[in-house]
This record gives sequence, structure tokens and C-alpha cells, in this order.
Amino acid sequence: MEYVKVGKKKVFINNGNLYLERFNIHKIGEIKRLKRISNLKALYLEKNKITEIEQLENLVNLEKLHLEANSIAKINGLESLVNLVELELSGNQISKIENLDHIPRLKELLLNKNLIKKIEGLDSLINLEHLDLSNNKIEEIDGLENLRNLKYLNLSYNKLKNIEGLSILPNLEVLELKENHIDKWDSINKLRNLKKIIK
Repeated sequence: MEYVKVGKKKVFINNGNLYLERFNIHKIGEIKRLKRISNLKALYLEKNKITEIEQLENLVNLEKLHLEANSIAKINGLESLVNLVELELSGNQISKIENLDHIPRLKELLLNKNLIKKIEGLDSLINLEHLDLSNNKIEEIDGLENLRNLKYLNLSYNKLKNIEGLSILPNLEVLELKENHIDKWDSINKLRNLKKIIK
């Protein structure tokens, strides 16, 4: 059975999943033997002390990467993860959405509870269905033009004043906009597939 080592502790891979939540990991390089496990499907690194996304080059079959509640300031190091469908980066210190061009299969992206001011860097994510940008510092809705398959969008707890820019999302079904400063809601009518709005 395949395993990795963190410090002196062996952690076994379970059905392609590796769970390393709350292991006090500062660098992904501290996880010994990780590079050998090229068939890993899901890596859970929540609630550690990781500051940089690195040393994932060999994990070409990875489909799920969870790095929420760490201390990551920059999105990078994902170039080899071409099969990634789920990326969870909430609760970090990210200020810019960038370096996502190599993961076009991505369906779910969680960037809530960060320091993001602008929606950008999403152009290549044409298969994205679920996007959470709540609890950031976003003032305008833009940069969503290519997300034709988006079904769920959460922009709650931002600094939005209007919702212009949403009408280009033909398949949007659920929209969350709690705790913003929006006064005009007219363009909601253009979202023909919208089933639920939370405001």
C-alpha cells in the first residue's frame, strides 16, 4: 500500500486520496515520497501553514486539490495538473487570480475568504461550473465572459454596487449576492436559467 511520510508519521493513500489536514506542514516539500505517487487523484492539505504551491509536478493525474486555510499569497505551481477538476483555495491571502491557464478541465474553483479585488484570469476555464468568490474585496463584475458553463456563482460579502456583467452567463442557475451595496437588480431578468438568487 502506498504511503507518504510527514516527519516520522506514515500516512497511507486511501483509494487515490491523501488526507493531510492539520499536519502542521509549512512546505509541500516536507511530504516525503509524494513525488513517487503519480496516480494520486485527490490531495487534501487544509489547515496547515503552507505559503507556496510547489512540488506538485509529478501529480499529473490529480483531480482534486484542497489547500484551504493556509497562508498562500500567490496562485502558481499548477502547470502540470492538467486533469484538475476541483481547486479549493479559500481562506488564504491571495490578492490576484492568475496562473490558471493550464487547467482547462477545472469545474469547481473556490477562492472565497481571500484579498481579491478584481475578477480576472479565468478566460481559459471554459468548463467551470462552480465559482465561489465570496468574502473578498471585489467592486465590479467582469472577467466572466468565457464561463459559458457556469451554474453556480457566489459573490456575497464583497463591495459590489451593481450587477452589470452577469447577463453573459447563459447557464447560471444559482447566484449568491448577500451583503453587497447593490441598488439595481434589473439585469437579473436576462438570466433565463436562474433558479435561485440569494441576496
